[in-house]
Amino acid sequence: MGKRKLCILVAFLIILLSMDAIFAQGQGNGNGNNNNGNGNGNNNNGNGNGNGNNGNNNGNGNNGNGNGNGNGNSSNGNGGNGNSNGNGSSGSGNGNGNNGNGNGNNGNNNGNGNNGNGNGNGNNGNNNGNGNGNGNGNKNSTAPADYDVLTPTPKTGQERAFCKARGACYGKTLVCPSQCAERKPKQNKKKKGCYIDCSSKCEATCKHRRANCNGYGSICYDPRFIGGDGVMFYFHGAKGGDFAIVSDENLQINAHFIGTRPEGRTRDFTWVQALAVMFDTHTLVIAAKKVSHWDSNFDALTVRWDGEAVNVPIDGEAEWRTNGEEREVIVERTDDANNMRVSVTGLVQIDIRVRPIGEKENRVHHYHIPANDAFAHLETQFKFSDLSDFVEGVLGKTNRPGYVSPVKIGVPMPLMGGEDKYHTPSLYSPLCKVCRFQRQPGFGAIKEVAQY
Repeated sequence: MGKRKLCILVAFLIILLSMDAIFAQGQGNGNGNNNNGNGNGNNNNGNGNGNGNNGNNNGNGNNGNGNGNGNGNSSNGNGGNGNSNGNGSSGSGNGNGNNGNGNGNNGNNNGNGNNGNGNGNGNNGNNNGNGNGNGNGNKNSTAPADYDVLTPTPKTGQERAFCKARGACYGKTLVCPSQCAERKPKQNKKKKGCYIDCSSKCEATCKHRRANCNGYGSICYDPRFIGGDGVMFYFHGAKGGDFAIVSDENLQINAHFIGTRPEGRTRDFTWVQALAVMFDTHTLVIAAKKVSHWDSNFDALTVRWDGEAVNVPIDGEAEWRTNGEEREVIVERTDDANNMRVSVTGLVQIDIRVRPIGEKENRVHHYHIPANDAFAHLETQFKFSDLSDFVEGVLGKTNRPGYVSPVKIGVPMPLMGGEDKYHTPSLYSPLCKVCRFQRQPGFGAIKEVAQY
């Protein structure tokens, strides 16, 4: 009988201890503090920054179930509810912030009760706050040129811009310096223009509106690239070949290569002679004419829009423009001859210059250029506005977030391979092994540009 009482007593003590541990674990400070359960869906559609209010969940006693409701208010979009359910007993909370196409951050707090000691550790992480609202404002990007032009200052005429790019410059007004009051100087095309940069630099500076062969996104010489990551490399392609420079969901840029292969060499010397910019149902082609002897006063640039020749005037605004279904396309002269800037709204800006292979350059590099061909080619610099994280192309992929270049750094001529991946059947074809661009219905056949 005594043994029986002892066993009952021990069992009773064990039950009491177990209940105490469960109570402590359920308590878990049950505050899996949801970091304000913020939907904070930095809304890429509609400038909707959803701010989650009252997002701290309180874990109640035994079951520790707390509901922290973050109400996301979108400035232009329709903000939903950033709900965070922090369960004290299991310590997991799921926060879904629906803020106008935004991604709800910091919504998922894991309130983990550690060994029944009531420590509710709210971690930031692993929350996929899926924003399903529809923002009605402008689509925010991080592009330097994402801004609205304001009226110039009354007395000095200095142009101003209101920055819309995400980051520290968002919502700020930049004013052009007095030395270059206009973004597009009239009359004197060799004068510096005002360059407004709404990126993290957040500045308005004076710059020549020409391709900088040492700048990000440039393609010059025997094609030497400087990627979006700032790494320099060479991509030789092949004489007479066409290659995808950029291929994304809504943009494809192909380049046609010209070249020569002197006797005894194992590869071609190559240069970019033409570009085809494809988007929506349209194709814009910019090419260098074949000239036997170089004359800097002769305009060797040709432009075609959907197969038809375009005449870019020299006087007045010195530009040609057209409005597509959704985008405005502007081709403007930045000098009297052989220099242009191409802008496709919301996609890309390209500075282009035509130049020949000079006699000294030919001699030093042993190109063996024929006497009746100046090998006029393009020097270009690209600035992109809306590339996806999965963009492809020789130059395009260097703009991916976290991209690490495979080329050997520090060698005189770091080479980028992949000719087989980026080769396209023609200058106008969006097809290659890794290409992502899909033609929209309505695209028709276009006339070939002169190539050689």
